[in-house]
Amino acid sequence: MRINRTGMVSNEFYVLGHAAAPVYLLNGPAPVLFDAGFTSLARVYEREIRKILDPRSPVYLLLTHTHWDHIGSAAYFKSLWPNMRIACSSQGQKILTRPGAIEQIKALNREAIAVLKTWGVNEVFKGQFESFNPDLVLDPGQRIKVGPNLSIQAIPTPGHTWDSSSYWVPERKILVAAEAAGCDGVCEFLVDYDAYRNSLEVISRLDVEILCTGHNLVLTGSDAREYIRQSLDHGTEYVDMVERFLREEEGDIDRTIARVKAAEWDLKPLPKQPERAYIMNTKARVNTLLERMKKQVRLRNEEEIT
Repeated sequence: MRINRTGMVSNEFYVLGHAAAPVYLLNGPAPVLFDAGFTSLARVYEREIRKILDPRSPVYLLLTHTHWDHIGSAAYFKSLWPNMRIACSSQGQKILTRPGAIEQIKALNREAIAVLKTWGVNEVFKGQFESFNPDLVLDPGQRIKVGPNLSIQAIPTPGHTWDSSSYWVPERKILVAAEAAGCDGVCEFLVDYDAYRNSLEVISRLDVEILCTGHNLVLTGSDAREYIRQSLDHGTEYVDMVERFLREEEGDIDRTIARVKAAEWDLKPLPKQPERAYIMNTKARVNTLLERMKKQVRLRNEEEIT
């Protein structure tokens, strides 16, 4: 099944806020939030979390990565539930100490206010993103006990970003992968395509029954497993397309980005990623592939010499 709405997915597991910028909630003895979406959706998330949990509080907020649209309401949540522990990878912790990264996260969350209006969202929080310090830095493979028979394992899944982590709930066969699993046909590597592909192969070996992507889509059963396999194919197709554009445009980054955008973003209906954020991400992908192509040429030349 393909689910593109908010609400309960299965057995006290929920999509909250907005399907395009979700917060996931695993209810239980120690309730867990996954990701913190947009700052401008903070009060929507709050209302829906309280509806399920009150008078209890979330015990953990687990961040898949530190992009603006996954951590926007983290500090807001912490102000509501001070005992909640925010967790991320060690790389994510480092990013959150960088003033330049924080300023960019603030700017993109401000711009999202206007985007929400185009999505038809009326309950918009206009407060600014606030920086925060993680309470817990997760080691690769670390497990967190959240109930008598319920645990969550942090799985490093770099490629989209270096700090990307997926969260595996083995007892429920739930995988919160965000962009590590692609995003409804979009190849989501930013920093390293080969690492991204390797991460997909890692999660493809899990017996996933519920797959949570970063935006717009939750999949269940055989659809979840097939989606991961298709993401591997989408990656190959995307790389072939971008490399062809780069060759045809003689390495011109801006012209290549324009062609990728026309083939991908322009055709998508709303709600979709804000344009500036999409262009930033596409620029990162194109640059990553250009450097990869150059490296492959250097390696071939070295092989010919030897």
